[in-house]
Amino acid sequence: MASKIKYNPDFDSLTSKELKLLEKACETIRKFVSKSDKINQVNYKTRDAHVTAYSTLKGTFVTNENFEEHSIFPKQELDCLIRISNAHMKLVSQKRTIPAYGFSVKISDKADTIANFPLVNFPLFPINNVSRFLKIFIAINRFFAGNILQKFWNLMKLTKNFFLVSPSFFHPSFMAEVFKLLINQNNFILSFDYHSIGVYRLGNHLVKLKLVPKNVPTKIDENRIDISIKNYLKNNDYELELMVQYCYDLENQPVNQLNKMWKNSEFVSIGTIKITELIDKNNQWVENLSFNPFENIEELRPVGRIQKLRDEAYKISFTTRKNNGL
Repeated sequence: MASKIKYNPDFDSLTSKELKLLEKACETIRKFVSKSDKINQVNYKTRDAHVTAYSTLKGTFVTNENFEEHSIFPKQELDCLIRISNAHMKLVSQKRTIPAYGFSVKISDKADTIANFPLVNFPLFPINNVSRFLKIFIAINRFFAGNILQKFWNLMKLTKNFFLVSPSFFHPSFMAEVFKLLINQNNFILSFDYHSIGVYRLGNHLVKLKLVPKNVPTKIDENRIDISIKNYLKNNDYELELMVQYCYDLENQPVNQLNKMWKNSEFVSIGTIKITELIDKNNQWVENLSFNPFENIEELRPVGRIQKLRDEAYKISFTTRKNNGL
């Protein structure tokens, strides 16, 4: 059997230029979040992304006894919370829309966070170049937070940088997954698989994560997403299998090429999430929570250069919201 690749901090290293751009990005996050109540016409500061909550689910996460690295988790059964959201930076309608969905999973032992896994219903990320991604991210934040002239200027920057990274969108893996999403775009939100996109540590090894629902219909008549979730959970159990895909070979399972599907590595189940309760999507306690994956225990933290950007981004967003009364 092939040996699993072990974690190395070099996977996360950023250049001095990238770190400077990250500082700029964090400043644009601070400005966006500071203005987010006005941008979204609400009486509180919102997140910098995944602003719209559809539902919050509460339940348990139970590790599989035969999972070889189950000792990473402090107990076999842990608390679990899932915030279901739309990826957009602005509030959107509860009606069906472009299916850019998020499942932010928090696994905890009472008040102690064991893992935050921000998952999405698309397995790839189109941009591998850290600097280009940061420039796009900066321009997006400035576009939404700026005045008319700033919007125009940053739209020009966005267009330029998207053009420069456009070849990444045409990787065969990425195009194939886009095609699948288009075919399934009207599927029920609880029926999608949810993915980590980037890599995480599992002990000293490297994995991608996938959350797979069990026996959920793909089609639901209800057009409002929040109501469709509520109606389904009223009459059905909802269970999901948390699976991992190990990295054995950096050519077939690259850590920092996020627009390429991993090959020659099967997903294995590490545990099951069982949902027991539906929490009000507007619950302020949930909205005040942080889902920063760098708050995970060390053995479950993110890996990779794009992933590394998340730490400061989550922190500045959360701190700005907290300092402004969330």
